[in-house]
Amino acid sequence: MRIRLDSVSVSGVLLTISLLSLVPSSLKVASTWKERVIWVTDKFLRYNYESLLAFASLALIIIGITVIWTGYQKRFRSSWFILVVFVCVYFVPVYLLDISLVMRTVGWPWWPELVRQVKAGRPLAQDAAICLITLTLMLIALVLPVRAFFGKKPLLPSGNQSKALENAAGADPAKMHRPEKE
Repeated sequence: MRIRLDSVSVSGVLLTISLLSLVPSSLKVASTWKERVIWVTDKFLRYNYESLLAFASLALIIIGITVIWTGYQKRFRSSWFILVVFVCVYFVPVYLLDISLVMRTVGWPWWPELVRQVKAGRPLAQDAAICLITLTLMLIALVLPVRAFFGKKPLLPSGNQSKALENAAGADPAKMHRPEKE
């Protein structure tokens, strides 16, 4: 097996690392599936929805990795769009929306405060930093191969291009006229 080192392969590796970084937290929450209800206070309990959402997250992560290593590596445009939807419609709302709302409430006006909170060991700040790093990595991985997915396709040499167009137009190569050998 030959390993290609191009923008799509590097992007696939970065996206895979990003998706695999989401697995531990999903597994941790999914492991609570045996607890049907969660006590919020001494007198109030609620259904354990988080475990169901963690299983759904694991399924989406597996689907994302499958798309990366099947269609994405073959440069199918649809697989690039699937991963853009994954990042924008799944990752940002599920992982970053809550953190950004809490950041607004807590009052982290700028990134230096977030860095100070991470150094102080606050779990919310650490989770926010990890999610923001993951988002940055995903966005870089999606922008990196744009030319490979949407750039012009390389042209064949002039002699081979007409044959390729005839074959693409539906001509059967077996029925094409071939000069007889002498």
